Amino acid sequence: ELVIQKGTLLKAAHTGMLAALGITKTAVTRKPRIAVLATGDELVDADEEAPQGKVRTSNTYALYSQILSYGGIPVNIGIARDEPEDLREKIESALVCDLILTSGGVSMGDYDLVKDVLTKMGADIKFWKIAMRPGKPILFSTLGERPVFGLPGNPVSSMVGFELFVRPAILKMLGQTSDDRQEADAFLEEDIEKKKGLRYFLRARTRWENGGYLTKTTGPQGSGILKSMMLANSFIILPEEEEFIKKGTKVRVRFLN
Repeated sequence: ELVIQKGTLLKAAHTGMLAALGITKTAVTRKPRIAVLATGDELVDADEEAPQGKVRTSNTYALYSQILSYGGIPVNIGIARDEPEDLREKIESALVCDLILTSGGVSMGDYDLVKDVLTKMGADIKFWKIAMRPGKPILFSTLGERPVFGLPGNPVSSMVGFELFVRPAILKMLGQTSDDRQEADAFLEEDIEKKKGLRYFLRARTRWENGGYLTKTTGPQGSGILKSMMLANSFIILPEEEEFIKKGTKVRVRFLN
């Protein structure tokens, strides 16, 4: 009789069952080491002063927490300055890890160097820019056998991009065969306007009431407003073709941890 399916995340009940069967050792998947590299001359570490024109690298710490939450081992590669050679050196140092995350430097500005540097290093760019908000300029490539995700520099865009793209990759590396994220239909408690042509992932609070789910956004949804993510327990998913969604409309929500 099959007791535990391959790819199952072992929890307390699983280990108890193994012990009851006299199984004290079993093969498990090694936790992947995930490199985290922030980019930008404007960045300073969280424990440093942030004078005018500088910002603390909050993305590094948020990504660290997300990696740990999903079973990876974060490895801090530091901050790459807006110089191609410095960025190249830091990416090369990250190749000892199983997967590389960069934060920032993937848009269209003069100092958005990640795509160009990866290309010159021989990376195979699989995609760059997605019709979504937040997180449109996300990049994915392979450098040799290493997957490399280029996440946007805006804090919320970075976290949403991680949730939608990096998290499934980590779970795959851990041997999990299915995604445990739940989705459901919910009724909007507010009117929402959006830009046509982009799929929106709005940070929301969703609750069960009177036999159904109700949902509303966590407030202003700017990609730099971390509070919108901090208060969220779900994403409201709005398809590309929508422009105005009325209060009371049934929408799809995706639950977070």
